[in-house]
Amino acid sequence: MDLARRIYSRELKLAAMREIDNGRTIGEVARLLELSPNLLQRWRGEWQVRGELAFPGLGRRGVPRALNELQRIAELERKIGQLTMENDFLKKALQHFREHHPPAVASGEAACLRKSGRRARKAKVKP
Repeated sequence: MDLARRIYSRELKLAAMREIDNGRTIGEVARLLELSPNLLQRWRGEWQVRGELAFPGLGRRGVPRALNELQRIAELERKIGQLTMENDFLKKALQHFREHHPPAVASGEAACLRKSGRRARKAKVKP
């Protein structure tokens, strides 16, 4: 059984409230829109208290828009700080590898021998 909550648009809620305001009963509107009368009662209470400011968005009952924007700004600033730190780390790592690990020659032999301090072996010649 699917227990997911249905999400209704602000336009649907406003249309239902305007129908009720125009003289239709909650039962009529509930049948027309195939909604629960209890749900319409809850929407009506919010509509009466807040008027056109009712139904601000999906699941954000009464949360001021400015607060959401401030939270979003704070989240973005944290992300910028995190990315700045990562960029600084990568720049330092790149500089370290440029200074201490010179690029290898095509075969890689010269770079490998220079690091280990070993001399190259002479190839055995088969008689």
